Amino acid sequence: AYRCSFRVTEASYMIERAMDTLAHNLGKDPADLRMQNFIKPDAFPYRSALDWTFDSGNYEAALQLAMKNVDYEGLRREQAEKRARGELKGIGISSFTEIVGAGPGKHFDIAGIQMFDSCEIRVHPTGKASRVSACRRRARDTRPPSRR
Repeated sequence: AYRCSFRVTEASYMIERAMDTLAHNLGKDPADLRMQNFIKPDAFPYRSALDWTFDSGNYEAALQLAMKNVDYEGLRREQAEKRARGELKGIGISSFTEIVGAGPGKHFDIAGIQMFDSCEIRVHPTGKASRVSACRRRARDTRPPSRR
């Protein structure tokens, strides 16, 4: 189970349920509909309608790998066989990307609520890595307890 504040869980469920309903109404497989709507790898960096930047990803390949690992086609065949016998078998798919580690700095802040410490590490195609971190000062002495 996934838990989060800000009603992210409920919003994600609503979106995923809408995707399943749309796939059903269009006569498409829910996985195929999701893959059609993923941000394509060559579209990065991608700026969303909410002005959030997605820096990288290959969501379609990730879903295809997950489907292969669970034998998705086999599950669909089994589902059809059970349906023919009057039995039900559900198969659930969801995809979710979340900004994690929101913190006090503008670079990390979600919706201006200044939450907690964060760190972002990016590994570039050249092999070099960059790190950006933020630490909200909680007390006068910011040394770790072991050094006080």
